[in-house]
Amino acid sequence: MGQLLNDLATALSGGGVFGPGPLRDIRDGQLDLNNRTDLLSPLLDYGSAYANTQAGIFNKGQVGFTNQIGPMQGCHLANGRIVLDSEGLWDIRCQLWIDYIDVLSGMVEWEIRILKPDNQVYSRQRTRLDNRAIFSSTNITTVVVPQPGYQVQIFITEMAPGRGAIGGPTLNRLSVQHISHRTDVGDTGQG
Repeated sequence: MGQLLNDLATALSGGGVFGPGPLRDIRDGQLDLNNRTDLLSPLLDYGSAYANTQAGIFNKGQVGFTNQIGPMQGCHLANGRIVLDSEGLWDIRCQLWIDYIDVLSGMVEWEIRILKPDNQVYSRQRTRLDNRAIFSSTNITTVVVPQPGYQVQIFITEMAPGRGAIGGPTLNRLSVQHISHRTDVGDTGQG
């Protein structure tokens, strides 16, 4: 059973062959553009990353978004998080795929956390689903940060033992986009 799950995770993350047809060796073309910041507007701070299954199928805790996908500007990856290099209003989007489980409860709860430079929680946006089948879940939020160095972390707070998020560029993504440098645009969501 363990080898079957490993083979499936490898295939789904683009690291192997998943039968004949369209799922064979899928590779995201944006990976070839990771250093092409010239393709971004000089006014646009943007970054995107994915979590890799090879780094481990996770149960509860931080999902490690360690793999850049496409060009990044005005932010960078560190410790499985995206670090915001400027103050102001940021748009944050994340999608996770959660594998199936054969138990009574399929409850999964996860959140986008914005951490202060000292790693304390500054703001968070939660989502919760109850499904035992494999499914995808998307969470979207905005945040106003007062200075550079705030970090975007994806954190699973509730999930049955043995269940995990599936990695790979086709199945999960964390993206941030800087909307404004102003910090007086309303409630920060802190609290």
